[in-house]
Amino acid sequence: MENHTPGKQVHLLAAAAAVLPMAALSAWMYLIRDAAPGIGEFFLGPLLFGGGMIFWLLFLHRVLCRDSLQALGFGVGGFWKDAVVGVGLGLAFLLLKYLTDPFLQALFQPRPPSREVMELIIGVARDPLLLALWLGPVVWIGIAGFEELWRVVVLRRLWFVFPGTAGKWGVLLLVSILIGLAHGYQGPASIVSITIKSVLMGWYFMASGRTRPLIVAHAIYDSLQILAAVYAIRSAGL
Repeated sequence: MENHTPGKQVHLLAAAAAVLPMAALSAWMYLIRDAAPGIGEFFLGPLLFGGGMIFWLLFLHRVLCRDSLQALGFGVGGFWKDAVVGVGLGLAFLLLKYLTDPFLQALFQPRPPSREVMELIIGVARDPLLLALWLGPVVWIGIAGFEELWRVVVLRRLWFVFPGTAGKWGVLLLVSILIGLAHGYQGPASIVSITIKSVLMGWYFMASGRTRPLIVAHAIYDSLQILAAVYAIRSAGL
């Protein structure tokens, strides 16, 4: 019988096809554009790019590489367990952030947000509708859903190419570093912090094969920080 299993070259191609849009976006954000995003871009950017990338990643995973959704932990059942685990992971990562941030900020000069970005955040904090939109589809789809699907799809593709234990850990570290660098606009301390948490999240996927808890954890992690910032802004009367 003819073997229709994609070869390593196909998985490498799929990994490259997943990484290149992220690299292009990062290059545009950090090297080309010279202005802070407007309110429309602030909301539509993550939704349009992240939502579009979700379809692209699923195409690479399911159609090009013929991998199953079950391989990503999206099978039927286990939703509530994934949700509970995800909330616990999100709180644990938030605790890790607050424990490690003082040390990292002592090593690296913190990078405060620009005046334009601060004004944008203050505007969102003042508007309940914009805040609900950000905490809803933007965080869950455009940020957490997209970034975690990107993580696990690239891991799956490269693990087919480097299947041994050393290869899997090497891939996990590489992908975690790429995710950290993609957040370079937050400064070097955040790059290191996000890379460390990415290693832990990648390890969780490698051990469990589940993606939904990572999406929930990411959304909880980001949402609680946003709410803390909104509380600080409103308490300061900004």
